[in-house]
Parts: sequence; structure tokens; C-alpha cells
Amino acid sequence: AAMAAERVSVVVLLAAALLFFTGAVRGGELRPRLLGAPQTINDPENDEGLERALQFAMTAYNRASNDMYSSRVVRVISAKRQIVAGIKYIMEVEIARTTCTKPATDIQHCAFHEEPQMAKHTICNFVVLNVPWRNQVELLESKCQ
Repeated sequence: AAMAAERVSVVVLLAAALLFFTGAVRGGELRPRLLGAPQTINDPENDEGLERALQFAMTAYNRASNDMYSSRVVRVISAKRQIVAGIKYIMEVEIARTTCTKPATDIQHCAFHEEPQMAKHTICNFVVLNVPWRNQVELLESKCQ
């Protein structure tokens, strides 16, 4: 009987571990598995969560800037994801000024300024926190130089 009880507890433990690691896929994003250190996003161009976080950061950036032109991302220099009480996106990007004046509706299709003095290439660091189960997105940090 002790052997059977042991086997049952092992099965229960395995089932619990399986539930913990599979996590429900929700809204196209994997649910948080482990809290911890920031992980590099290796394919930033094809990461939906990162894309949304970046759009959120750029909307806030364009709202806050007193430039008459909207800016958008030229390239992602580095991107990390950290599982906290939500998903934190840590991004370093190069942005530049587009030819579209504000408010730009479809900024992804706005061309960049050709002349360097008009293009105003800038490196920005953004940190966005997304808490999907609370429907909450927050810009925690926005530093451009």
C-alpha cells in the first residue's frame, strides 16, 4: 500500500509540474512561466508582444514630443523580455523623424526624412509593462538621447 501511495504522489507531482510548465496560451502570448532575469528576444521583428509594446512606447513618445513631425522606429538595437507581475519589455531602438505631421494616423507607412538634419536619428530606451490579465499597459521608462 505504501508503494501505491508513493506512485500516486509522484503522478500528482508530475501532473502539477506539467500544468505549471505548459501554462495556458492566451491572446497569442505564452503565459508567464518563470519570474526572473530579462531574456533576449532573438527575433524582434516577429515578436507580437514586443511589437505592441514598441507601438505603445512610440505613441507615448510622439504625444509627449513637441515636434510637428511624428517619429517612428528605424531599427531595434536590442530587446529583452522579463517575466514579472506581467511581461516587461526592455527595448533599445533607433528612431527617426518621418515626413508625416502630427497626428499621423498610419505612421508605419510614413516615409523618413531624407536630409540628415531633418531626419533627427535618435537612440531611445523604452521599458513597457504589459499585464494582459488586467488589460494594462504602462510605459515605465522613456529615455532618448
